[in-house]
Amino acid sequence: MEDQKHIPVEQEESVDFRELIEKYLYHWRWFVLGIGICLGVAAVYLRYSLPVYESKSSILIKEDEKSGGLAGLSVIKDLGLMGGTGNLENEIEVFKSRTLLEAVARKLKLNYKLQLIGNKTGFVRAEIYENAPVEIIPVKQDSLYYKKEAAFEITILDEKEYRIDGEKDAYSGKFNYGAIIRTKAGAFIINRTNEFSTKWFDKTILLSILPMNDVVSELQNEIVVEAVNKEAMVLSISLKGPQIQKNNDIINELIYQHELDGITDKNKVATNTSKFIEERMKFIAAELSEVESEGQQYKTKNNLVDVKSDAEMYLTKESETEKAITEATIQLNLADFMNEYILNDQGYDELLPSNLGFKDQAIVLMTTKYNEQVLERNKLLQNSGEKNPNVRKIEGQLSGMKQSLVQSLKNLKISLQIELRKLKSQEEIYQSKISSIPQFEKEYRDILRQQQIKETLYLYLLQKREENEMTLAASVANTKVVDYAYCNGKPVSPKKKIILLMSVLLGILVPAGIIYLRDLFDRKVHGRKDIDEQYPFIGEIPINATSEHIVVKSGERSPIAEAFRIVRTNMHFMFDSDHLGGKIVYVSSTKESEGKSFVSLNLAHTIALTGKKTVVVGLDLRLPKLQDYEGAKSEVGVSNYLIESDVKIQDILQPSESAENLWVITAGIVPPNPAELLLRPKLAEMFTHLSTQFDYIIVDTAPLGLVADTKLIKDYADLTLYVVRANETDKQFLNLSLNNLRQLNYGKIGIVLNGVDFRGKGYGYGYGNSIGYGYGEVDKKRNFFRIKKR
Repeated sequence: MEDQKHIPVEQEESVDFRELIEKYLYHWRWFVLGIGICLGVAAVYLRYSLPVYESKSSILIKEDEKSGGLAGLSVIKDLGLMGGTGNLENEIEVFKSRTLLEAVARKLKLNYKLQLIGNKTGFVRAEIYENAPVEIIPVKQDSLYYKKEAAFEITILDEKEYRIDGEKDAYSGKFNYGAIIRTKAGAFIINRTNEFSTKWFDKTILLSILPMNDVVSELQNEIVVEAVNKEAMVLSISLKGPQIQKNNDIINELIYQHELDGITDKNKVATNTSKFIEERMKFIAAELSEVESEGQQYKTKNNLVDVKSDAEMYLTKESETEKAITEATIQLNLADFMNEYILNDQGYDELLPSNLGFKDQAIVLMTTKYNEQVLERNKLLQNSGEKNPNVRKIEGQLSGMKQSLVQSLKNLKISLQIELRKLKSQEEIYQSKISSIPQFEKEYRDILRQQQIKETLYLYLLQKREENEMTLAASVANTKVVDYAYCNGKPVSPKKKIILLMSVLLGILVPAGIIYLRDLFDRKVHGRKDIDEQYPFIGEIPINATSEHIVVKSGERSPIAEAFRIVRTNMHFMFDSDHLGGKIVYVSSTKESEGKSFVSLNLAHTIALTGKKTVVVGLDLRLPKLQDYEGAKSEVGVSNYLIESDVKIQDILQPSESAENLWVITAGIVPPNPAELLLRPKLAEMFTHLSTQFDYIIVDTAPLGLVADTKLIKDYADLTLYVVRANETDKQFLNLSLNNLRQLNYGKIGIVLNGVDFRGKGYGYGYGNSIGYGYGEVDKKRNFFRIKKR
């Protein structure tokens, strides 16, 4: 648990939107340029792009059974030869089939395209369709004609002539209207149309001859056929193109070709059906004639006149007798059943079966009466006992009814038995009559049966043939046009507002993307937020826009001077309150050219202006610059002091000519072994002496990130100001150097950001937070927020 308490919690990095916006607005000229370029491109595109219009049509798909042209199919269905219906998906595929689209392309001559060429620009402008001044008539349209491709320019000269500029001048020259022109795409004739007028003189038209396969493929891609919704059997056909009339013609022609194709298919079915019926009728008629002749010959051969009617009479009587025998047998069985039931029932509680189908009404009435008395007795027994006089009386009646009923059943059985014997005798007589009929009559009945079957089938086919012939003449397609092709006249593309809006967005996004990618791959330090926050941040120094190295002078109130004063103030808080003697401040950096010498010198001037005795020491023995910036007269410096034993501190200490209370010690000559030289004891003596004589010792040291010189003498420093150059120092190199210093326990380090551009780049904390207030007039041109006032 204790370990978990020490686990650092990562905090979400907050986004400073003002800083982000300022970073992009600083490059407002890029955005203006990007928007201007994109709007210019959009304007050129809108100027030369052709408007595209959309035409639509609606088609109702009728059910197959409701279409008059499919009556021929019903004949085939009645004969059991086919079945099934179409659907919307099938119709969509039919509408987009290459067969239909090729028929449309051939009818409208879509393999020819006429386009007007601009006289000034030379660009192909608009397609000429309904108002074309000339028409192309092919001389011969064979199979190869629709596979050729060619393009050439036609210039209308006058009412009689025109000029052709072909490919490689193969068929260039002047021609009269109506003359045959032979090209690689075939021979054709160019004639004038009713739209021809003088306004077409000197106009150039591009004539393109395209392969039919390419035209059909293009139509398949451009024509959209889809269902209006899932509930309705309605298809929508739409087409986009620069010519409204051409779009409408293509859609309407497609609908017409679809109807024509549907009617043709249905007529094929009806025609084939008629042919099938005619063939079957001829065959059946021949069979029927053969059967009739066979019957006639059979009767003549066997001298048959009316044997059929006699046989039918005997068969009828025999059938009736058999039916009577069956009924008598049933009555006899019922009588046996009822008699047995009565004899087995010794009591008076059970009802006798009724509605058994006895034809003897006396037995039916006696059974009904008996059941009524039983029901009456049962009701009396519910309220009294069996010794009740009324109950006794009913039981006596029931006993008498049973005896009468048994006797009636015996009489019925006797009469039925007599009747059965009589009926069976008659049946034997009729069967004898029937058996006496000659065998040839049975054979003749087979002939009649075949004749009847053939005749019935012949009449059925005759009826269907008449129906098929009637529907063949009235055949219609299974589609109905709800709306023919129509366009509202408003272009669907290019959409001017959307293109302009997208161009503005693109003009913003492209520069923003460039800036973002530049910043994404940018490894330089630009502001305070790019520096490790583990070290105190002392201040920010603006860019030195002048050529002077000393920018802090008495009475100077420029932004850069004020920035050094802020660094001076913040630096005081870094020292211990009980510090004795002069304060030794190292000024170093990651590498050269980051402005450590510039910061050292001007920081020393800033401190000296407060009346503190200050000395600035050039301890960068490898690349000294302090003497160049200060303009020191003597070339004797620290290296001379450390090498030569007779050189004293007073010999290298020079008063500054640019400020009071400021002295300068230059680096001196460049030694071959600066690292070993700095380890000599005289350097400690120098710092001890200077600490007793000065309030502040500002030391311009070697870069910490490149050499080990400064690290060797780190124990002398009370504070190290680490100078970071904005837009120059590499963040990775800086972090690596600071991590090394942290591992070496270097001591107190404060960060100074040099060369900051406060003109609204969006880095750091802004101009106002760095230099206070009241100095806007001094650097008005650099303050981004003054732009709006301008």
